[in-house]
Amino acid sequence: MLKNILASRPGLDDWLFSAKTFVAGMLALFIALAFDLDRPVWAMATVYIIANPLTGVLASKAVYRVVGTIIGAVFAVALVPNLVDAPVLLSLMMAGWVGLCLYLSRLDRTPRSYLFMLAGYTAAIIGFPCVTDPGTVFDVAVARVQEISLGIICATLVSHVVFPRHLGPVLAARIDRALQDVRDLAGLSFAGDHDDEKLHEDRIKLIADIGEIHGLAVHVGYERSSLNGMTRPLQALQNAMAALLPSLYSLHDRINALAATGPGIPQNVAVLLRSIDTWIQDANADPFDRTRINRLHNDISELARHYEVNRNWHDLLVINLCVRLHRLIGFYDDCQLLWAGIREGRVPQTVVDRWRDPGDKASLHVDYGLALRSGLTATLATLAVCLIWVETGWPNGSSAAMMAAVGTSILSFLDDPVPAQKGFITYTLFSVVVTLFYGYAVLPAIDGFPLLVAVFAPYLLLIGLLIPSPKTFIFALPMAVNTVMLLNISTRYSGNFASSIDGAVAMVSGFAVAAIVTAMMRSMTPDHSIRRLFQANWRDLANLARFDRVAPRMTVLRRLLDRQGLILPKLALAPNHRGQLMRAMPEVSIAANLFDLRRVRKGVNGDIADLLDRFLGGMANHFDLRTHDFDRKPDAELLTLLDEILMQATADQPQGQDVSCIADGLVGLVASRDMRNAAKPAQMDMDHNFKRRLVVSLVAMRRVLARNGEPDFGHGFQRITLPLSCANDIVPASLEGRA
Repeated sequence: MLKNILASRPGLDDWLFSAKTFVAGMLALFIALAFDLDRPVWAMATVYIIANPLTGVLASKAVYRVVGTIIGAVFAVALVPNLVDAPVLLSLMMAGWVGLCLYLSRLDRTPRSYLFMLAGYTAAIIGFPCVTDPGTVFDVAVARVQEISLGIICATLVSHVVFPRHLGPVLAARIDRALQDVRDLAGLSFAGDHDDEKLHEDRIKLIADIGEIHGLAVHVGYERSSLNGMTRPLQALQNAMAALLPSLYSLHDRINALAATGPGIPQNVAVLLRSIDTWIQDANADPFDRTRINRLHNDISELARHYEVNRNWHDLLVINLCVRLHRLIGFYDDCQLLWAGIREGRVPQTVVDRWRDPGDKASLHVDYGLALRSGLTATLATLAVCLIWVETGWPNGSSAAMMAAVGTSILSFLDDPVPAQKGFITYTLFSVVVTLFYGYAVLPAIDGFPLLVAVFAPYLLLIGLLIPSPKTFIFALPMAVNTVMLLNISTRYSGNFASSIDGAVAMVSGFAVAAIVTAMMRSMTPDHSIRRLFQANWRDLANLARFDRVAPRMTVLRRLLDRQGLILPKLALAPNHRGQLMRAMPEVSIAANLFDLRRVRKGVNGDIADLLDRFLGGMANHFDLRTHDFDRKPDAELLTLLDEILMQATADQPQGQDVSCIADGLVGLVASRDMRNAAKPAQMDMDHNFKRRLVVSLVAMRRVLARNGEPDFGHGFQRITLPLSCANDIVPASLEGRA
């Protein structure tokens, strides 16, 4: 930590933030002292707890802190007087409440999660100290709500009035940067065979961009800025940008596949690719002008008409590429329309509806098992301290129990909270030294609020500089808050050395128990955390292959990308998983292809339907087994099955026969068996389009499973002889590492 502190180089924004936070804290303390509130330090500490350089983030945190405090206060008032004569039951109920609230908080990845966590440990902060005098619990609850609200009002007022830094411009800059990253990635993707390392880095950068935009956009409704009221369009924009990643991945793959064939990339295809890339790179193009976009779609459709569905791998790749280009243009066009509409205040509602799923929370990863373990950890730690308190009659046991609840809650977002909890204990001891210095060397010698401000300024201004940085936040926050809380400033100086030391011991003891219980119950390594995220992806893919309806398409794809975004920051502590993340990149494309195959499966029967069922079952089986065998490769039969389906789907159509009844069982939508009806042009067109959709899905899935080689199409082709149970007995080289 000392290295991070010495390496920090605060800028003007950091100095301004620290000064504003200090002014807000002193204002809250002054008002609390002027009105002789019970615990003025609660108001001052609240300012530092919710402090954030961005007004929108501070405001959202403030709203939920007030609501959570009120809920926790109500629970404490209802519980303590009724159970004070049954200390074990009271401890059990209070600990259970803390655990339940933390469990709910860990299930919610929006600012609302703060409400649940606050409701839990606020009940402990209010309730435990009132056990010896339950008649005061209502007054303490009211005082807590008053002083928390006062701190929030002061922090919000100063943040919004004194050189406010609104969230809107910051978010707008992040979105502009993300769209430029999209253009950079598109340029590399259109270039075809390029540096894989650079491509991988750009894909990771785009995933990080989407995660950062989500982290900021959830707060945009809590401030008055140019983006206020645009939460839903911003969510739609995030989903549209997320869809670009697998689309660009597929585009790059198809271009490389075409280049590897004998004929290579046809000249007309190369010209079309250059024109689309030129359009994407034009950041100043007017998205509301449809002329250029419509012309590109028409050019793609015209090119696709020159290629028929047959057993020519080169032609099938061109057809598949054309479909990918249509999708890419549509996705990027929607991104441009949404962002231009958000900035100009005229967002096309049809585009928003297309990209925003009804339950947006469902597109974010939620780890129910980890949430449950976090809740149980908070319950057991709080209960353990309570039992020690009850058995020993420790006068400051209430403070220790309170800190056990706080200590297991505020750091629960970490994979392994124990190092941070140990650090919190260390920094609390540092703050004890600062408290003793102020309490017994400085405060007795001053008189009046101006002098109080003057002596606090050097310490709190320097500490405030470290709060905005994630690297020093874990040091700065306890140093600021604990010092304020231990000093317990009121209208009259009342220094009590023994009480100060006992309070510090109780605070450290509560956190120590929290760290011990967390280490036994909840702690996990970054390696374990990454594995859980990968396994969650594989379970989703297995369900997609097994069931017709799992969740909306964009919900699933966004959730897969969200998990990859969660993995990124963990790689610094577990770099051995970097290769696994590269291997996981195509999984979003696999999910999209599974959706497509599931959809076309409803329109086929006979042999093709049976083969598709076997293939989808094999994919589900593969991802089920991979959750236990982390490095498992795809079964050889999957590629063999796919090639046989592709052979049958591309079989030549006999003259005059209904496309829906060709040999091997390809069936379009319900068609008449009457040969005269089969000759109707409308029916033939519909079946022809369906056939193309089926083959496009098959080609896409084959490219995901086998990046090298191409289907045999009957030259030495042998029908399937391998049973699914043979697993990895024979693994073609083309499938190595390509799941």
